Amino acid sequence: MTSLKVIRISALVMALAFVMHSLNGFFIERTFLGLTSFNDYSVISKLQGAIGSIPWKLSGIGHFATAFAVLVLSISLSELAKADGYGGARLMGRLGIVSAVGFTVNGVENGIGAQVVHLLQQNNADVVGIQAASIASFSIFEAIMNAVAIVMFGAFLITVTIWGRRFGYFSKSLVIFGWVAGMSGIFMAFVYLPAYLFFYLIWLIWFLIVVKSSGMVKEPVTAA
Repeated sequence: MTSLKVIRISALVMALAFVMHSLNGFFIERTFLGLTSFNDYSVISKLQGAIGSIPWKLSGIGHFATAFAVLVLSISLSELAKADGYGGARLMGRLGIVSAVGFTVNGVENGIGAQVVHLLQQNNADVVGIQAASIASFSIFEAIMNAVAIVMFGAFLITVTIWGRRFGYFSKSLVIFGWVAGMSGIFMAFVYLPAYLFFYLIWLIWFLIVVKSSGMVKEPVTAA
């Protein structure tokens, strides 16, 4: 049986990871790496010093933590939804798994990927344009995988919201906010919208507050 404690811990880990991502993106990278706007992430000279830095590695750790938490949360909730007879239970789990893969790849890229970029530059210094080419390739792939992770988690949130509404686990306000949060992530497939960081964080905190009393996790019946 899926444990309420496991669900709450995984949601808490995700919330803390998104706090870390927000702090990193809106303060640390701006203050210490000079990445003060979204456009700066396309400036080769600025990325050269940022890739592989401590804030970059911290971001990778955050992505690993997020990946593990998404995996546990999505599998746990999909099992509960399946027990309820919710038709989207399997989709819910698979969306979470794909999101977890995206976060994992981002974590790997922030670590070993950054090392590969610097090794390519060091060992091919005679190749014209190697710095720009390696950083551009790195940045494009990272942006795509980050979008995959965010978009799939947004879709996961929507399936959870539909389930919560259908079986009466969520209030009307949480249902509405779940749709808003989910769509803010899906928009990442088309345009960079960092608002998803805050929407996801608020949804996770809200979920943590209501999950115990929602009734979605059925307590085992003990014999008298």
